[in-house]
Amino acid sequence: MAARFLDAAARAGFKHAIETIENASAVEVVVAVRRRSAAYHHANAIVGAVVAFAALAAMLFASSPFGLNSILFDPFAVGVIAAALVELTPQVKRALTRRVSRTAHVLRAARATFVERGIHATTGRSGVLVYVSWLERTIALVPDRGLAASWPAAAIDAAERALTDAMARGGAEVARVLEALAPELARAMPHRDDDVNELPDAIDSDLDGAAR
Repeated sequence: MAARFLDAAARAGFKHAIETIENASAVEVVVAVRRRSAAYHHANAIVGAVVAFAALAAMLFASSPFGLNSILFDPFAVGVIAAALVELTPQVKRALTRRVSRTAHVLRAARATFVERGIHATTGRSGVLVYVSWLERTIALVPDRGLAASWPAAAIDAAERALTDAMARGGAEVARVLEALAPELARAMPHRDDDVNELPDAIDSDLDGAAR
């Protein structure tokens, strides 16, 4: 269940990770968790079409005859129902979408969230968005210019991979991996005596009530 990913242990873990990183460095961390980064309606269409075709074939080749009205309307109705049920099975949407497409949607949504949350407005351009997209099983890091200048791209990519790999083990494990980045971020942007907390530490999430 998507909501279980961000259970009480995970929320506490993310809170502690944010505090650890911000106490050790000048970095401002914002965690955003989304159930998905795109609608992927093509998956609904594919499943609906396949089920409708299968239903039509079954009716045409069945040993018992069906009325013309049933042959005309029933496969369509079954296909529509199947397409709607795909909304309850995010793994189907994931399986029917190419990885490169899922990654592009996550990155686009992460960059939009970065701007929407005002992460670019910190005094030292020291913000970083940790964008968690549950359906895609992907985490994207979007650092502001000040942080990106001292945090190598290769290190950012490695951190994204480690965080993404941890998603399969739950939100608490992702938080643990995030917290482990504190020394690395402290080297990239050391803590200053005049640092102030400019961005909210609360997790921005839409997972409550997410589908199983």
